[in-house]
Amino acid sequence: MMQVPGDVQIIKEDNVTHSFCGLACVGWMYQKIKDSFFLILGTHTCAHFLQNALGMMIFAKPRFGIALIEEGDLSKSEPTLEEILREIKADHHPSVIFLLSSCTPEVMKVDFKGLAHHLSTPDVPVLFVPASGLVYNFTQAEDSVLHALVPFCPEAPAGEKKVVFLGSVNDATADDLRAEAEELGIAVGGFLPESRFDRMPAIGPDTVLAPIQPYLSRVAVKLARERGARVLNSLFPFGPDGTRAFWEDLAREFGITVDLRDREKAAWEKIRKQTDMLKGKKVFLTADTMLELPLGRFLKNAGADVVECSSAYINKKFHSRELEALEGVRVVEQPNFHRQLVDVKRIKPDLIVTSLMTANPFVGHGFVVKWSMEFMLTSIHSWSGVFPLANLFVSPLQRRSLLPAFDEEVWLEGVMPSAE
Repeated sequence: MMQVPGDVQIIKEDNVTHSFCGLACVGWMYQKIKDSFFLILGTHTCAHFLQNALGMMIFAKPRFGIALIEEGDLSKSEPTLEEILREIKADHHPSVIFLLSSCTPEVMKVDFKGLAHHLSTPDVPVLFVPASGLVYNFTQAEDSVLHALVPFCPEAPAGEKKVVFLGSVNDATADDLRAEAEELGIAVGGFLPESRFDRMPAIGPDTVLAPIQPYLSRVAVKLARERGARVLNSLFPFGPDGTRAFWEDLAREFGITVDLRDREKAAWEKIRKQTDMLKGKKVFLTADTMLELPLGRFLKNAGADVVECSSAYINKKFHSRELEALEGVRVVEQPNFHRQLVDVKRIKPDLIVTSLMTANPFVGHGFVVKWSMEFMLTSIHSWSGVFPLANLFVSPLQRRSLLPAFDEEVWLEGVMPSAE
């Protein structure tokens, strides 16, 4: 066990995370950076995964693609991608191309950094993004994308104190965050990433970095070390409690004192129907998106009994405020999934928040499940995200209440005897 502030104990286990690989980040990153192209060097398995996970057919010409590794490529020292890049530039006219690694070429020891440098031109840089599922889960790969963008963020001069929001959100959420900050009198320097490659924010020694996603610790550390920027230490802006703490702490960085207690109270009142349904419910969060710590904290403050909150990776400094707010909750890093299965059967939680890969087996055993991926695809940040966030948790409970009693025989009908 590891000790963290607030006497919260993190139980560190040693299991592989049941999560999508880093390539899945392409699904939201190519939509955020609108003049980009994401090129993955991978196998037919990678292509099959992306086409199914992202629901995108090739004739739709999305701004991502896969350079397939065939058997003949195994004998080559490095893959040849010049022809593919010429085609990408002719069809999509990107301002930047991200070259993503996958498991097979990493095992082959492909020199991705050297390859990206060789393919780069002054007009269209090619940036290497490590995204292999051997190392990263799918949200951590966004951290890798932002890492690659840091050299293209101008250096802000000393004395220019502005906030830069760290994390990819859709344009509507970005506009909400910007408007809220400006209403509080906080100067906004921009977002990392911005919607265009040539608009990346200036970051310098007086920049305040406000992380809005809990899986971006590496790029936050890099910017603090290389640019001298200050990283906001607060709760993440999820739920009334996290949103209030986030804005009050951010305002304090700029010498502004605000009291948002009334606004937090009004936000809780707005979702009273949902919190009444969550009160006393046993909720189990398995590791997947790395949103689990702030989600668990929101559930705890909403009155739910969070029996376990597990995450693929926990940074004690970056997540310190969330960990303090989770005091009394069992927090697990890199959980052993087989141990979790045993605990789930014993505890019998009312709701399990889990990945797409493990959801159906839980449903097959009669549990109510929420796909953790849905929290990635829904606008749940700040005040405008309070209602959607609460609804995500209660929707499976409401749906189950309308269904007839669970009949195990229906699930086992026609299966082989060994499966019973």
